[in-house]
Amino acid sequence: MVRIFHTADVHVGLKFTRGYPEPLRNSLVDERVAVVARMADLANQEQCQLLVVAGDLFDHLRVSKKIIRQTAEALKRFNGVVAVLPGNHDYKSEADDPIWPEFKDHLGEGHLILDQCIPYDLEPLGLPAVLLPGVCTAKHSKENAVGWITEATGQLPENRLKIGVAHGSLAGLSPDFNGDYYPMQESELTQMDVDVWLLGHTHIRFPDRDEGRDAQVFYPSTPEPDGFDCSHAGHALVIDLHEDKTCEYRSLETGRFRFHAMHKRGIDSESKLIQLKKEFEALPEGEHLVKLKLEGRLDSETLEQLNTLESELAPLACYLELNTKEVLRAVRQEDLDAEFTEGSFPHQFLSALAQNESDQFALQLAYDLVKEAR
Repeated sequence: MVRIFHTADVHVGLKFTRGYPEPLRNSLVDERVAVVARMADLANQEQCQLLVVAGDLFDHLRVSKKIIRQTAEALKRFNGVVAVLPGNHDYKSEADDPIWPEFKDHLGEGHLILDQCIPYDLEPLGLPAVLLPGVCTAKHSKENAVGWITEATGQLPENRLKIGVAHGSLAGLSPDFNGDYYPMQESELTQMDVDVWLLGHTHIRFPDRDEGRDAQVFYPSTPEPDGFDCSHAGHALVIDLHEDKTCEYRSLETGRFRFHAMHKRGIDSESKLIQLKKEFEALPEGEHLVKLKLEGRLDSETLEQLNTLESELAPLACYLELNTKEVLRAVRQEDLDAEFTEGSFPHQFLSALAQNESDQFALQLAYDLVKEAR
């Protein structure tokens, strides 16, 4: 049996240019390296023998030598064999490779950079397995990099477990509408004489289960969430690949930061405000970044409470982006009766709008204009 720690899409060097406060931005940047060290320690705790990074360890080709060194040092904490595949963000450049020679020097002996489409036999490193990589050599490709494997598997020793490692989109799972990211079909992969496929590129886990057995194609998800389109906790996989070619797997949480995008939350009463505060108070321990957009109508008293909402919620998250532009004052008929003379043009006009629920935005706009004119 070989126990594998499978990760991908770490994106060390990601700059986080959204406009976060500088201390938070620095923490997010530093966490890309920190999660590598954390995963190496976790792989040791799980007694894994092989740690595979299935592409995009780095976010781009121009990461600094300091970051390359720090990342290599973090991976060297792992007691077994490290194997790293270039992905489409940190692809293998044939002309002037700015990453992989430097990274290999710091990573040291006994570990592998899977930068050629050849079998990598792990038997000299003490593991009865061979790695079959699909190497990315450009940011985009309409063809995947695994076609060579079909012929190669027939020439391998029979007593080796065959592990495919590739980076790219998977039909039906990954958003790749133009087929630009080394597109693969699950049927294409499972028809090859390969025991398990360790993939990267898609930032969600597949299969999307905490544990299971006898799956053949895996995405671990990104280990550290990096934006509001990534709502999970960050994951990596531990996979036990047995001599009879069956496998068991477990998904482990690895992230520190959590991103929550709460789009267009309806709010129309004080009880909804209270409920929203309780949601924030119930956030699990950790670092939470929240983007919250509210919509609805509130009476004057509750609208005043809304004005203090940001100051009440901000301490419960390390970052809060609150949008209340679509929360309007609920202008009711009794308000109009109290403020305008019955039978006057403003009273008649605004009362007509108040009768139609679909005209509430127009009512709010007209009310504000009338008040301003007065």
